Amino acid sequence: MVMNSDLKHMRRVSIIWGLLLVLIFGLLTTFGIIFNKKNKLYTDMEKDLEEATKKYVERSFSYPKDKEELKVTYTELKDSKLIEELKVEKEPCDGYVIVKKNDLVYKYKGYVKCPDYKTKNYEE
Repeated sequence: MVMNSDLKHMRRVSIIWGLLLVLIFGLLTTFGIIFNKKNKLYTDMEKDLEEATKKYVERSFSYPKDKEELKVTYTELKDSKLIEELKVEKEPCDGYVIVKKNDLVYKYKGYVKCPDYKTKNYEE
């Protein structure tokens, strides 16, 4: 009899732990999806800046040399009429793109600063 009640108790504990793990996994997945949706607006904005900068650099022939950096600001892109506005839900944002040449490849990295978001390593 003692053995049977111990098995029932272990079974209950196992079920509770299993349900708790499923609940935690579900909550973390939900938070991850919400976080990615919110950040998608900003990552899309960074990509838009990068695409506009590619056109800007092509037009001006101001490609950086090996191991050098070129910083193109949102203001420069807007003045060149390559991008209209940088806003998220009516909130104005600012940004820039760093262009680097590594060997034969040009790399573009967009940085955005908004009231509720700032790209990692954004420099004022």
